[in-house]
Amino acid sequence: MSFWRKKEKEKHISEEYDVIDVTLDDIRRAVGEFADQKREGISLKVLVLEDNRIDMTLLTPFLDGLPSTPFYMSKETFELFSEQDCEIPFWIDRMQKAVDAYVRLEEDFPIIEGDPYRKVSYYKLEKKALLTERPPFNFYLTTEEHMVSHRKPEKK
Repeated sequence: MSFWRKKEKEKHISEEYDVIDVTLDDIRRAVGEFADQKREGISLKVLVLEDNRIDMTLLTPFLDGLPSTPFYMSKETFELFSEQDCEIPFWIDRMQKAVDAYVRLEEDFPIIEGDPYRKVSYYKLEKKALLTERPPFNFYLTTEEHMVSHRKPEKK
């Protein structure tokens, strides 16, 4: 029954708003405005669908239109991505959960010893059965918030 309501909602939104081309910066701005106006206790996770697509029906009032292409967001880090990078938020979410579980179990970070970039050790996560499939790219742990990132930090 909720499927039909979702389809009706999408149809109503597409009739009310024009389909527009937007940039990743436009989406960032709209997400920021949504965050500023959302009620206390509501997480930005409400914007993210199961496949990491952003539910554009919630952002159309801030964009004054319905984006012509999908955009994606990590549920764990809230980082935004365009369609060509749609697999990255899936892996970020998976890796962040594994890293957080590892830290709870071991009270240490699952990084490769001596790596100046704080590269996440897939071996350490696999050894604790926290990772069953290796991502197609490397992840690094940020020093400030201990969040995973697919971006290699600059060498200091």
